[in-house]
Amino acid sequence: MKKILFAFLAILMILSIVLAGCGQSAISKPGGGKEGGRIQFTTSANIADIGDPTGSAGPGDAAITWCSVEPLLIVDKTGALQPWLAESYEIAADKTSMTFHLRQGISYTDGTPFNADAVKYNCDREIASLMWPNMKGWKDCIIIDNYTVKLNFANGFDWVAAKALAGWWSALMYDPTALKNNTPEYNKTHVVGTGPFIQTGYEPNLKVTFDTNPNYWRGKPYVEGVDFSVITDSNVALMAYKSGQIDMAGINTQDAQGVLDAGFTILKSMDMVFNMCLLPSSGNPDSILKDINIRRAVESAIDKQKLVDTLTYGYGTVTNQGFCLDPYADTTTKGYPFSLTAATDYMTQAGHPSGFETTLYMVQGGPDDVPMAIKGMLTKANITLNIQKIGYLQLVQMIGGGGTGWDGYIWMYGFPGLQVDPASTLKNGPLNAIPSANSSTGWQVTTWISCDQPKELCDLALQGSQEADAAKRIPIYQQISRLTTDKYCQWSYLYYVPSLVSIAPRLHGGSYGQYTEFLWYTYAWIE
Repeated sequence: MKKILFAFLAILMILSIVLAGCGQSAISKPGGGKEGGRIQFTTSANIADIGDPTGSAGPGDAAITWCSVEPLLIVDKTGALQPWLAESYEIAADKTSMTFHLRQGISYTDGTPFNADAVKYNCDREIASLMWPNMKGWKDCIIIDNYTVKLNFANGFDWVAAKALAGWWSALMYDPTALKNNTPEYNKTHVVGTGPFIQTGYEPNLKVTFDTNPNYWRGKPYVEGVDFSVITDSNVALMAYKSGQIDMAGINTQDAQGVLDAGFTILKSMDMVFNMCLLPSSGNPDSILKDINIRRAVESAIDKQKLVDTLTYGYGTVTNQGFCLDPYADTTTKGYPFSLTAATDYMTQAGHPSGFETTLYMVQGGPDDVPMAIKGMLTKANITLNIQKIGYLQLVQMIGGGGTGWDGYIWMYGFPGLQVDPASTLKNGPLNAIPSANSSTGWQVTTWISCDQPKELCDLALQGSQEADAAKRIPIYQQISRLTTDKYCQWSYLYYVPSLVSIAPRLHGGSYGQYTEFLWYTYAWIE
């Protein structure tokens, strides 16, 4: 999957697609389904890029792309890599490379064969592009024969790079012919792959449509197609779900009880959770948030338990670190407990004893109850928080490589979870940097460009990614979690909530929650 630049709420649909999308492969088509009908989904942000793997994708774009484009591997419930478009793979004894044996007889939906040439074309582009930081652990892709490729690691074994070929945050296998024959602008709104659905329509800011791929290599899906409607307001999307217009909804905690009262079920998962946090412009030399004591003052002035008790409706848990779930949670992390006295002391140390002013950016369309509550709490510490709502594309311009940067905080979230390996999330969150010989720190920031990227943490992240033994990675990531909070106050983590999803009663037969397919609704059917 192309590098994702996240925005709040849109990720709910991604989670709806992802949470059952990785697992030990179920290749054969299951029987018993009913033919006909179309699945209706919604995406809460306008499309930025669904078909150009070197461009900046939107938060919901990945869920749309996955209808057509598939990865070489997927990840099972244990976190192990399983074959998908690759029929098998092996890691070299010296751990310097991985060899992939591709499934034969698969074609892209325009007739282009899926083979070693296609894999090399995709991998070469992804390794070279800054949009794919997780692919920087690969040096190159070598064709062995028409259905065998070898990927060489850049600096020895790299778990981040290996997992970048599988499922979530993965490098997908786009159609080389479509990418070569069309302009990047066209490819941003059109996608071609080997997957179960073929894109048949695109209405800017309104809808993307897919029809069933009759020649899908695993067997034709039961439904006639899948439609994604753009609904930027979460309340409107929820009403559409309750009225039967769409077939799945990511549920905000404040809406959960109403959904249950209306007779729907809610699926609660800790496999991937929202770790709500404030992302400071700590790497911006002109920002007041460059001073760690200012950042510490802000976090000390926030009553996290009160936020959880009053605004998460029984679903939230206070946290002080990024990897807040076992086995990666670090019990020795102290954090910054709620204390207005401590907040004042930190401001005094920073030379602002009377308080200061800063901005909180949040993507429009999401609930603003928690940001407004934080604003009120900070006022009691003489900290003025100006909330500014922005569009998703503006967020992309602010945080992306070569972007404008920002001054203030961004209302954001991290991704811990039972199915989320820190090695992957570090490259898409707190430590979004890649090794670079042209930087004084040895690291080049690719996104979140106004966020400080401490060399100590980047080095630890690299150490973790180069550790092949999963058990030995745990203490490395615990150390990162502790240092990120206690030493650097890099991101201010507040609380986490599980992912909440509701699926329409008319939709049956999918593999949601089973971790056996890349796309859980490939063989879903409609009653």
